[in-house]
Amino acid sequence: MKNAIAVLSVLLLLAGCSSKAADTPESGGHEGYVTFVQGGKSGYTICAPSTLGSNLRLFSVAIQKATGAALDTKTASSNATDLEIILGSSKARTESIEALGDITSGYVIKVVGKKLIIAGSDETWTVLAMEAFAKSCLSNPEYCHDGTLELPGNYSETRKDADPQFIASFLKSGRKFTLQATLVGTVPQKGTYTVAQGAASDGKHVYFTMKGGEDSNHDSHCIVYKYTLSPFEQVAFSEDFNGHHANDMTFDTKNKRVLVVNGTGASSQLTALDAETLEVSTIKTSLGIGGMTYNPKRNVYGITQGGKKYQIADENFVMTKDFGRSDGMVNTYTAQGMGSDDSYVYFPMSPKSGGGTDNILCTYDWEGKHVADLHIDLNMESESMFYAGGRYYVNFYSSGARLYLITPIIVFAP
Repeated sequence: MKNAIAVLSVLLLLAGCSSKAADTPESGGHEGYVTFVQGGKSGYTICAPSTLGSNLRLFSVAIQKATGAALDTKTASSNATDLEIILGSSKARTESIEALGDITSGYVIKVVGKKLIIAGSDETWTVLAMEAFAKSCLSNPEYCHDGTLELPGNYSETRKDADPQFIASFLKSGRKFTLQATLVGTVPQKGTYTVAQGAASDGKHVYFTMKGGEDSNHDSHCIVYKYTLSPFEQVAFSEDFNGHHANDMTFDTKNKRVLVVNGTGASSQLTALDAETLEVSTIKTSLGIGGMTYNPKRNVYGITQGGKKYQIADENFVMTKDFGRSDGMVNTYTAQGMGSDDSYVYFPMSPKSGGGTDNILCTYDWEGKHVADLHIDLNMESESMFYAGGRYYVNFYSSGARLYLITPIIVFAP
C-alpha cells in the first residue's frame, strides 16, 4: 500500500512539472502551438516602427482586452529578443521582410519560430493586417480564450491586392483617413526647361512635361522626360515640341500613349507621345481641355478646365456628360489638373497667394457628385494627380518637378 501511494505521489509530481513547462509562453500550451499569453501573463514584447505611433498603443490595448496581459512595447531599432510580436516591415527587422517575401501590395500574419510577424507592404497595409489579426485570432476562441493566446506553429495568413484603390475604398465605406505625402523623386530643371507641368504614369514608368519660356502667342518649348518609378531614374526624353502651357497629362493605356494637355493657347489640342519611342503627334478635339484623366476600366476621359468644368468624353474625345463643378474651391485655391481611379475623379488644387497652406483633392464620383475635399499638407503648387500601379501620386512644381506618393493613413480599429 505504501509503495502504491509513493508511486502515485511521484506521478502527480511529474504531471505537475509537465503542466508547468507546457504552460510557459516559450514552450506552448499545446503541442505544435506557440503560446504568446498564458493565464493573462506574457513574456512577449510588441516591436514596431516609430511611424505606427498611436496604432501601436491601440494594438497593445486590444491584446490586453482580449487576454488580460499588458505587453511591453519597443521600437524596431531596439535589440532583438526571442519573444517578440513584430508589427510592420522594417529594415531593422529582417524577419518581417523575409515573411513578406514577394508581397509588394498586401500583408502577412505568420508565426516564425517563437515570434509572430504582422506586417504590411506599407503602413496602411500593416494596420489592415493588425485588424485582420484581431478578427482572425483575438476574436477566435480557438486561439484566444481564458487569458491565453496561442497559434499553431505553422500559422500563416496573407492578403495580396495589386489594385487596392484605398482612397476610393475608404471613401465608399465611410472610413476616416488622412493623406500622407512621401517624396518619390525630383526632376531637376535642365537647360531652358525650367517649369514642371503635367505628369502621368503607366504603373512602371512616370512621364513628366517640363516647359520653357512662353511668348505672347503662348508658344512654348516643351519636353517629356521618362523615368522608372522604382528605382526613380531617367531612362529617356522626347524631342522638343510646342506643348503650349502643357497644363496636364494622362496615360492612355488602351493606345499606349501619353497625352499632354496643351491647355492655355490651344485648349482643343492634345500632344500625344508613344509610350515606348516618345514619338510626338498632335490630336485635335472639339473640346476645351485644361486637365484630363483616362480611366481604362470605363474607357473614358474625364475633362476639366479652370475649376469650373467637369465633363466625360468617350475614346474619340466626344463629350457624353457635362456636370460642371459645384465645390466652390476656386475662390481659395488654384485649379490644376485631374486624376482618377475606378470610382472617383480627383481635382488637385494648390493654395493661392495669401490663402491656405495646403493642397486639396476635390473629389467627385463619375456621375458628377461632389463627395469630399481631401487635404495634403504641402504648400507647393500641385500640377497633376494620377493613380497607377496600385498607388496615388501628385506632381508638384518646385525648382523642377517633385513627385509625391500620397498614402491614406488609417487608425487601428479592431
